[in-house]
Amino acid sequence: MNLMTRIDYGMRRLGMAVVLLLGMILMGCSSAPEPQPEPSKKEVQQDSDRFFEKMKKEETQSPYPE
Repeated sequence: MNLMTRIDYGMRRLGMAVVLLLGMILMGCSSAPEPQPEPSKKEVQQDSDRFFEKMKKEETQSPYPE
């Protein structure tokens, strides 16, 4: 196999790899994400209660007294 044939073969393989990679990227990005359901009022309330409990705990455990 001479040098030009080897270069041709390498370029063809590189071209196929690029086309395959672009195809995978396009297929992976083409589907739209599923919409998230709206959280219920109860879930929102529970999340906010947990947040405020965590904040109270962090305030009482603060290493820097005011």
